Amino acid sequence: MENNKTWVWVLVVIIIVGGVIYFTRNTSTQPTTTPTTQPTGTQQNAKVTNVEFANHIQAKLPEQDVFVESSKDDSKVVRVESGDIEKNADLVKKTVYAAADAVAHDPFKLGQNPLGPLTKGKSFGFTLQDWLAANGKGTYTVSDNTAKLDLSFQKLVANGTYTVWCSRLTFPPNPKIVDRPCGAADGSQNTFKADASGNGAFQLSFSPLEPSTKETASVIALAYHSDGKTYGADPGKFGLTTHVQLFFLLPAEQQ
Repeated sequence: MENNKTWVWVLVVIIIVGGVIYFTRNTSTQPTTTPTTQPTGTQQNAKVTNVEFANHIQAKLPEQDVFVESSKDDSKVVRVESGDIEKNADLVKKTVYAAADAVAHDPFKLGQNPLGPLTKGKSFGFTLQDWLAANGKGTYTVSDNTAKLDLSFQKLVANGTYTVWCSRLTFPPNPKIVDRPCGAADGSQNTFKADASGNGAFQLSFSPLEPSTKETASVIALAYHSDGKTYGADPGKFGLTTHVQLFFLLPAEQQ
């Protein structure tokens, strides 16, 4: 991904300030890494991490890649924050749109225009509530030199095209992100399509991700492609045709 793909920075906030759900280091709902034993000719220990995905709103951060109409100008769209929904519950009933052009991610609201307004693109034909209803979980298992992802998703975009991304980030104050497709570097192994009910599954065996530490972390993200296309090693244009819907931070191993 390009340098402006700072959606992964969302995870930094969750790590540093406590965040929500499974990302929070100081809560009792952290993802767990559980040793199991699996026979492969001889007994070998496997580390299994329970994966539970979240969206930006659950992380108390602005939704990055889908937008709602501005209340001041219906030719414009804006990003939604969790506080907006708390103040106006009907906001989730609004139709969501793409932007007319690619939009840099800005979950920390560091830019001059982090929430918009932006020129309105095409309608997705569903609501913000539909978008936020998506959920996913599964396992990430490492045994010797092999890792396996076994993921399932519900309430995705019906018949939607999706890609799964593995990334490496360095936490602020000097954040850096290196993003790669999960599996083959050319993106030939990281795609799947949801069924007509919005269910999806993804399984992949590949080289293990680099362990997370206090300074850097491995992350897994799910991107929806509203144009029905994938772009190999590149995710496509965020906010326009590529939309990160869910993500997960691989927890640091306990010392």
